[in-house]
Amino acid sequence: MTMRTNSGATSGAGLTGLLGIIPLNRLDRAKSRLAGALTPTERRELALALAAITLRALLESGALASVAVISPDPTALAWAESRGAIPLAQRVGAARRDGLNAGLRQARAWATGQRASGLLIALGDLPLLSPDDIRRFVAMTRLYERVVALAPDRAGDGTNLLLARPAALAPIAYGRGSFARHRRQARRAGAPVVEFRAPGAAFDVDAPDDLDEALARGLWAPHPSATATAPSPDQQRLPAERGAPEEQV
Repeated sequence: MTMRTNSGATSGAGLTGLLGIIPLNRLDRAKSRLAGALTPTERRELALALAAITLRALLESGALASVAVISPDPTALAWAESRGAIPLAQRVGAARRDGLNAGLRQARAWATGQRASGLLIALGDLPLLSPDDIRRFVAMTRLYERVVALAPDRAGDGTNLLLARPAALAPIAYGRGSFARHRRQARRAGAPVVEFRAPGAAFDVDAPDDLDEALARGLWAPHPSATATAPSPDQQRLPAERGAPEEQV
């Protein structure tokens, strides 16, 4: 299997070790549940700001051999590549049929083809996620040859982080109730399941109440000069990335 590297070349070499994957939707459809509160440009800006935090946590954790972003959006892929991630183009037909799950099944197949030792999936809207969260999440699985590790959202309903060793073992069943569904599927496959709970892995910005909390805590604010064009790299950063004090949790 070939892959596109950060230089834009292709290579057939496998990537050993644990691989990270962040899925991103098309930017013109980003954070659609917040359409009543934010303009399309603001939602795009928010999506990239949150994705930057998640990507930085994975890249700076030192726990992963490489990190890829999968998306059907060429602009999102170019953005990810500029920040050090491997861009994986999601097949458009699959994206239309099954969105997130289709993209992650494609990413799982890619990781398996690269002969990765495991796969870590992180959703791209976690404003409190830190490199240490990722290190601790990975450390929980080091003694297992076969394992599925799950980090739920604060409601215990969704799955914000998922790790599987080997990569092919990763259950892909996102949507409402995915945490319980992933746990059941892993157990049916005969894999031990470990659970990770931490504030940085649990808080995702998906619904209007989440946005209100993020705004109240100073985790993000719409840029006053936001336009229909792509935000600048500085606009895409959350306050913690721009040097403001990090939120303590």
